[in-house]
Amino acid sequence: MKTIFLKITLKDIEPPIWRRVKITSCATLLDLHYVIQHAFGWTNTHLFLVNIGSMRFVNSSDWEEDAYRFQSAELAILEGFIPKLLPKGEKFSYDYDMGDNWNHEILVENIEDSPKAFSGAVCLDGERACPPENVGSVPGYYRLLEDLRDLTDEEYVEAWGWLGYVYDPEALDLNSANLFIRDYFYAAQLSHDTLWTRDLPVYNPHIDLYHGWIERPEHHQYAEDVVFRRDVVTLVTYLRDHKVKGTKATGNFPRKDIQGITAGFVHPPILDQQIGDQLYKLRTEDEVPDLRFIHNFVNMAGLILGGEDKLWRVTHLGEIFLEGTPAEQVWFLTKFWFYHFDWDNCYPFRDVFLSDHLYTFQKFLLTVILNYPTGKPVDINRVLSEIDHLSPDWLSILSYGESEIFKKNLYFVSIVVEPFDKLGLFEVVKEEDERFSGFYNFTHIIMTEFGKNLLEYFR
Repeated sequence: MKTIFLKITLKDIEPPIWRRVKITSCATLLDLHYVIQHAFGWTNTHLFLVNIGSMRFVNSSDWEEDAYRFQSAELAILEGFIPKLLPKGEKFSYDYDMGDNWNHEILVENIEDSPKAFSGAVCLDGERACPPENVGSVPGYYRLLEDLRDLTDEEYVEAWGWLGYVYDPEALDLNSANLFIRDYFYAAQLSHDTLWTRDLPVYNPHIDLYHGWIERPEHHQYAEDVVFRRDVVTLVTYLRDHKVKGTKATGNFPRKDIQGITAGFVHPPILDQQIGDQLYKLRTEDEVPDLRFIHNFVNMAGLILGGEDKLWRVTHLGEIFLEGTPAEQVWFLTKFWFYHFDWDNCYPFRDVFLSDHLYTFQKFLLTVILNYPTGKPVDINRVLSEIDHLSPDWLSILSYGESEIFKKNLYFVSIVVEPFDKLGLFEVVKEEDERFSGFYNFTHIIMTEFGKNLLEYFR
């Protein structure tokens, strides 16, 4: 095994934007892609190509039906090319975003025998921030730099407010980049050993934890009080401060850690049930639905990594999340909920499924609920009726034991009403079930000013 030293320079830009990385020779070209994304600060929202001589490599799953035209970056190991085809001093290229076409020149600076302890990659050095995504290639980047020099703050916000953050062309945080790279390789290691989520998205904290919405002071106290946010912070903080290894069979939290985590929840669940003379003790995390949901959610969001007989670690993104303000945390959780989370995970059965694409259903849903006045209860059946009007076949029903309206109500409550209540997006009215003591039926939703204002950004 060898260690390869690469200097990666973004072409056609002066002063130069570059990074120097060292990477294990057993890494793949797909691994190198993610290293470049983290080292430069790209967000992995576009396609890429690696060009070595006449060969072109891509992530086949991204290119879908066109993948046959290229070779697989996931199967291409660096030691297959370096130094055989690319000795010290040779160059190859990496193109990112086929629209803006950011072309990176990659120089093989050195090749060394690798100590067995080294695996993965490290960004050693570099200069300047990469351009923002979708800025309009090199001419758009230069126009942005000129505006940074010439425009007032107000004019800059008007011209470039769509970026979602204030761009600093000289910013470079190697420590943060390397922590993201560390998490990527830990996730890659887990991919062979766990059924838990280990496919980490590439995040740009400027974008994912910041939005102009968070600056409004009237949102701050409400965000502070959101129960789901507080429980997520409790869980992630606990994992940061304790060594928690997932159980061998499922990767769930052990009993003592379930007790430690849930004791800090806003509404701690009852773990051991006394029924008559018999005490039924908690056996598994699966018996604590609120904890199980949050555990899955924060793992999918990339805040924690772990699995079966593996240490549950807080990722660098998780650390950044904990350092954020309550408003930033709520923004991140809501954005992940809308853009990345599979809402079907909230439904406990498999007798129905969305006929519409989730994005389409979200569009219909927001069209309906954002028309409601704030502070007034709205019957859930009315909401369902109005969604039916926009998309009569939005739900496919596989079994017909109960009425269609019953199944729609149960599904809607599971994937919208309860989660939106958790996220603080609206309040709910519920009534105790006459047939089963301790169980409740959700009857109405109440749109709050906070929820309506936040949901407007996802319409």
